[in-house]
Amino acid sequence: MTLTTAPDPTQPSPDWEGPEPETAIVPVHEATAISRWDALACQIAQATQEAEGKVFHYRLPVDDEACRSYLAGLRRLKGSIERARKDAKAVHLKRGRQVDSIAKTLEAGVQGLIDPHQDELDKIAAEEKLRIAQHRAVLDRIAAMPEGVTTSAEAGARLQQLAAIDTTSLEEFRAAGEARHADAQSKLLELRDTLRQKEANQVELEALRAERAAREQAERDERIRQEAIDAERRQAAEAAQRAETERQARERAETERRAREQAEVQRREQDALAAAENARLAQERAEKREREAVAAREQAQRAEEARQAAEVLRIQQAEEAQRLRRDALRQQLADVISLHGAAALPDLIISGKLHPAITIDWNIDWNKA
Repeated sequence: MTLTTAPDPTQPSPDWEGPEPETAIVPVHEATAISRWDALACQIAQATQEAEGKVFHYRLPVDDEACRSYLAGLRRLKGSIERARKDAKAVHLKRGRQVDSIAKTLEAGVQGLIDPHQDELDKIAAEEKLRIAQHRAVLDRIAAMPEGVTTSAEAGARLQQLAAIDTTSLEEFRAAGEARHADAQSKLLELRDTLRQKEANQVELEALRAERAAREQAERDERIRQEAIDAERRQAAEAAQRAETERQARERAETERRAREQAEVQRREQDALAAAENARLAQERAEKREREAVAAREQAQRAEEARQAAEVLRIQQAEEAQRLRRDALRQQLADVISLHGAAALPDLIISGKLHPAITIDWNIDWNKA
C-alpha cells in the first residue's frame, strides 16, 4: 500500500517570495500514525491472502467455532482500523486548527488595509441608496394619489397635493416622475368628474324619493279623507232612512191616534215637533260635513299646486345638472387638449378614456357608414 501526504497548509506556497522557512520536520505522532496505517495495510494483505484458502462447514460444531473465532479476529482488525482512523484524524484536526489560527491572523492584517477604503465606498453606496430610495418614495407617492378617492372633493384635494409635488428634483428619475405625474393627474381628473356626476345623480335620486314619499302621503291623506266622507254619507243616509221610518211610524200612529181619545192628539203633536227638531239637527250636521268636504278639497288642490311647483323645481334642477355636466365635459376636453394637445383626442376617444359619455360603437361598419 502506498500512502501520500497532503501539502502542509502551514508552509508557504512554492511561489512565496518571502524568506525561506526552516526545514519542516514531520511530528513523531504523525509518523507513528503513518506507520500504523502501513502495519494495518500489511495485516489486511495477510488476512486477504489467508482468506483465499478458508473453507468452513458451518453446520459442524468444530467448523462453526473455528469460523466464529476467525470472524472475531477480522472484527478486531476492523476495530484497529477505526482506532487508527480516529487517532490519525485527531492529529490532522489539531494541525488544521493551527492552520486556521495562522490564516485568521494573516487575514486580519490584510482586512485592516482594506477596511478604510471599503468604509468610504460603503458610505458612498449608502448615500446613493438613500438618494434613490427618496426619489422612488416620491414616485410611489405620485402613483398612489388616485387610490382610495371616494368623493369629488377628495379628488380635488388630491389634485392640489399632486400639483405641489416637484418632479424637477428627481434627477435621473425626472422622466418617470413626470410620466407618473401626468398619469395620476389624468386619473384624478377623471375620478373627480365621475364622482361629481355620481353625486349629482344621487341628489336627484333623493329628490325623486322625497317627491314620491310626499305624493304617497298625499294619496294616503286623500284616501282617509274620502273614507271619512263616505262614512259620513252612510251615516246621513242611515239617519235619513231612520227618519223616514220614524215618519211612517208616526203617520201610522197618527192614524191610530185619531181613533183614540182626543187626549192623544196633543202627544202626537209633541212627537211631531221632536221629530222636526231632530231633522233640523240632522240637516245642520249634513251642512257641516259638506263645508268640511269643501275645505278638504281646497286643501287637496293646494297640495296639488305644491306638487306641481315641486315638479317645476325638479325639472329646473335636472336642466341645471345637465348644464353642469355639459360644462364639466367642456372643461375636461379643454384640460385634455391643454395637457395632451388636440392630437391626443382621437386616441383618447378610441380608448374610451376621454369621458364616460363619449364612446364608440364598434359594431358599426365604418366602411358603409
